[in-house]
Amino acid sequence: MNMTLERGNAFTPVASAAMIWPWGASVIGGTVAGALSFLANFGLAGIPAGVTTGIFFFALIGGVGGVLSKKSDRRGRRWAASYPFRYASAPALLGGGATAVVSYIVSVITDFAIIGGLFGGLWTGLGVGLALWLIIGVVAMVAGDKK
Repeated sequence: MNMTLERGNAFTPVASAAMIWPWGASVIGGTVAGALSFLANFGLAGIPAGVTTGIFFFALIGGVGGVLSKKSDRRGRRWAASYPFRYASAPALLGGGATAVVSYIVSVITDFAIIGGLFGGLWTGLGVGLALWLIIGVVAMVAGDKK
């Protein structure tokens, strides 16, 4: 089993992200960023803005922190450095998918836009996912441990 993990044959982006994800830092960072966003957009509009900002920073800190942290699993860091954009796909899907769901729910509740909200939520989620994928992938490619 260890040989396949070392060679990267049986490793997936989700397994790599889960093994090296700094859960504490990403939860705290997402919570702080979401709270600051809520305070900046105080009122009813601040709730979805705070939630989506918190989701974005949770995925960003988790994805980048997993690659940069020396406390995380060595095999996961090595795999992430060898396949940076495959590794970045897991946090990007998490952040983009969660943002799409929140955006859709908000548009249905506020505008009763069931179909239009679906396309708007998907578009927003794709944008967030693409941004996360690029940022985390580039960081993993440049700063990854390739030893």
